[in-house]
Amino acid sequence: MSASPEKPGLGLLLGFEDSMADFVELAREGEAAGMDSMYTVEAGRSAFVSAAAVIAATERVTVGTYIANAYAREPWLTAIAARDLDEMSGGRFTLGLGTGNRHFNEWYMGIDEFRPLGKLRDYIEIVRSAVAGRAGEPVRYEGDHHRIRWRATWEPTRPSIPVYLSASGPKMVHLAGEVADGVGVGVMSSVEFMRDIVGPTARQAATEAGRDPDDVGFLMGSFLSVNPDEELARNATRATICGLFHPVPHPYYDSQLRQLGFDEFADAATRLMPQGQLREAMDLVPDEVVDSMSITGTPAQCAARIADYSGLTSEIILFRVPQRTDAPGLAGYESMFEVVSLASA
Repeated sequence: MSASPEKPGLGLLLGFEDSMADFVELAREGEAAGMDSMYTVEAGRSAFVSAAAVIAATERVTVGTYIANAYAREPWLTAIAARDLDEMSGGRFTLGLGTGNRHFNEWYMGIDEFRPLGKLRDYIEIVRSAVAGRAGEPVRYEGDHHRIRWRATWEPTRPSIPVYLSASGPKMVHLAGEVADGVGVGVMSSVEFMRDIVGPTARQAATEAGRDPDDVGFLMGSFLSVNPDEELARNATRATICGLFHPVPHPYYDSQLRQLGFDEFADAATRLMPQGQLREAMDLVPDEVVDSMSITGTPAQCAARIADYSGLTSEIILFRVPQRTDAPGLAGYESMFEVVSLASA
């Protein structure tokens, strides 16, 4: 899927709610509000189980994982889960894959992140082949890290399922352009990052691999901090960005900040946040980071920011930043739905 000159579709990142019942109801409300997609994060919940629950509760929206951890499952198991979810949804499923990070891999699972580029190359090749496998046809692949010898016993719902590789650094973006259907970029992706770094790198990789660069799709996440009081919205964004550096810097977002020239702030946050000095770190967040690497402000300002990404991504997956003034529970999402309505007008 190539980037559309139209305004990007709008999705919702799910999985941080207090209960599965809450996020399922939120998915229903988001679909009714006109959102285009729902994506489940693999953090406190399983991305695949959560996606199945959302599929069962919705009728129209695309449902995907953003992202499922490739180190937690073998590629065959990931592929057959994706086939099941695509069948359940009637062809509405998108598979987002990534390497995870130190929090999940080393601390939660005790897994070493060995040679991620080679591993993900094998992984994506196997998953793309297996999700498209026709009944009775062999799927064979022998790589340095993974291999498969398998035959599907039934036809896939679609000839293929979109497989996006989560990437922020240039090497992983290059790999996504080479072997995946597209690049899934994390929150804090500025227009410049998508236009000048991610897009050219992925398209060049596709060309070098003999693929049509226009076939490379782009998804991105974004913090959405919306409040009638602009300064309250900006403070909430500052606190959320600083939270990415506690208890250790998140490698993807630390990388994105540094690629865009914000090394001084990244260094300061790396020093201050492990010590619990949130207020001091917030005071150092550059205004340019808030303005360019998030969607922050009043509902009208946020809707205008979404339009800035036209032609650079097919969808923006919104990660709601809670506000001190929000109503409790699911009612706190009303401001986000207002942004969706304004952006779609």
